[in-house]
Amino acid sequence: MPAILYTVRTTCPSVQVRGRYLAWLSPNHVIEVMKGGATGVRIVLPDRASNTAPAVVETQYVFPSRKAFDDYVRLHAPTLRADGLKHFPPDSGITYERQVAEIAAEF
Repeated sequence: MPAILYTVRTTCPSVQVRGRYLAWLSPNHVIEVMKGGATGVRIVLPDRASNTAPAVVETQYVFPSRKAFDDYVRLHAPTLRADGLKHFPPDSGITYERQVAEIAAEF
């Protein structure tokens, strides 16, 4: 079975909010996702085209299988997402996009 790459792209309205988000994300939130089945995590800060561009954080989680990911979504994600919304409610200006993909190959 192929491994799953689960990417959460978080767009923050400023670098200050991104800093607060990163402090919340790592290590505590990341550790909880790993307890839920992720075997690897990468936090990526994409380049900003200008100082007025939104500050983005991409968090990439690797799950060993679709079943492990589905178990995470069913058993752990609701609580972790609720915690994220508690710290960063919709009026904080943060938005989330999620993507799920199979890892075809790694070198």
